[in-house]
Amino acid sequence: MAEPIGGRRIVGQVGLIHEGDVKRVLVAAISVLSFGQPVQATDRVLGQANSFQSYNGVAERCVRTAPMPLAQYDKGDLKDEAALCGIDLYDLNVALCPKIWSTSVAIVFYDISEGHFQGDRAGFQTKICAAGQVAKYVAKGQIARLKFSINQANTSATYTPSSLLYYHFSRYFGFSSAVPVAVWRSVDKSVLLNEVALGGRDLTAGRADLAANHAAWSTLVEAIRQPESYARPGSYGSAMDFLTEDGTAAYGTIYDGGGTPYGPEMNGRSVDNTAEVNYAAFLQSPVVGALNTDLPLADAIRQTLEQGEARFTPEGRPTQPITPVQLAFWMRDMAEILMIDTIMGQQDRPGNIDYREYYHWVEDGKVKRERVRDQRPGEGDIPHNAQILLRTRLNDNDASGRWEYDNHLMKMQAVEQLRHFDAGLYDKLQALDQDFQSQGPIFQWLRDSLGLELHQAEMIVANTAHVASVLREAYAAGRLRLDLDAEAFLIDATP
Repeated sequence: MAEPIGGRRIVGQVGLIHEGDVKRVLVAAISVLSFGQPVQATDRVLGQANSFQSYNGVAERCVRTAPMPLAQYDKGDLKDEAALCGIDLYDLNVALCPKIWSTSVAIVFYDISEGHFQGDRAGFQTKICAAGQVAKYVAKGQIARLKFSINQANTSATYTPSSLLYYHFSRYFGFSSAVPVAVWRSVDKSVLLNEVALGGRDLTAGRADLAANHAAWSTLVEAIRQPESYARPGSYGSAMDFLTEDGTAAYGTIYDGGGTPYGPEMNGRSVDNTAEVNYAAFLQSPVVGALNTDLPLADAIRQTLEQGEARFTPEGRPTQPITPVQLAFWMRDMAEILMIDTIMGQQDRPGNIDYREYYHWVEDGKVKRERVRDQRPGEGDIPHNAQILLRTRLNDNDASGRWEYDNHLMKMQAVEQLRHFDAGLYDKLQALDQDFQSQGPIFQWLRDSLGLELHQAEMIVANTAHVASVLREAYAAGRLRLDLDAEAFLIDATP
């Protein structure tokens, strides 16, 4: 067995621990990075940075990337950014486990400040990480994930700037859909290797259902040891997509999602087939069908619901009819998705749209909402006539921003088929296109802040121009109605 690259090795129940106390070192200094144009090294992100040091003495950073000009960030966003960048990877009450489910790789951070493994980081990682998603029930809770760029022929597609792009652009556009806060984080590559990646590789070996996940962990292990091994037929980019320029650390994106997957009403009837087949099914969903119906909004909704396929089929719950108000909100969400995914070149959306439940009601002419937990209508602030609506969450946004990715929505002309759109969203899209064309402040932010290579930023600029032009021409020709105000629809439908 090859010796680990420094530090200790923790590989679930099949691994071993090199004795030695974990040093907990947190440097509280916060610095603001200066502007400069990145060329190749995608670890050159700009923003407010927290500095850390690993127990090997390697400098680490967490960067709250620079805010996008004209984007609106609320107090919750700023609080979440600070919390994510405040995670101390060397706190004995923070356990690091490999993500050994689905297809992509990540470090999963668990809070073990309570329970049997309180303060026993090594014990949790040795005995519990091998259980995969069950680990969250042993811990006090799951804190977040740190996901890395891996793009090989036998892995899923993940790219660090992608989640950052979705976070910031969603705040610029004022999305109805929830997109999680994301921050940039580096970690000592030896810590990643010995405490997480080797375990991820070993625990997924021989699992046909985890073939892509295993291939990604194997790629990460090999590239940490020998960066040039990353380049092989079918790969995109290089090991520099996740290794810092000085070679001491790996980097990725930290985010904390959460939600329940929709069924075919939003995700389409995905099957174990090619991406093209799944995207074709996605574009046949009832919500997309309503968006593409050339009738006034209320009539488009009525016709869609009368077709008999418009039923909500959530994972693990009884099927139920879709209400007109629910469909109006979903149409707004889907219009956002089709727009932003085409702009970013997202190639992995079907099956990755989630939701959470919220009570909604109208008070003094305005829509109010509160997340559904244990309360019932008539209890507390929730009025008797409140209705439960499912609000969309885009948690998995890591397969965009690279020209090598397949922009299925552009190929299938999804935006060209839209007949309903939100007026405010339309105006912000046109303003964004104008800024990009004049290389204004948003263009400069895009070019300089997120670690994109210039040609990747230029791809986003070109895609934005395409979407803006298509919708502008459709509106001028009378094919596009700017009537997709879901909150107004709810207000009008409320007695």
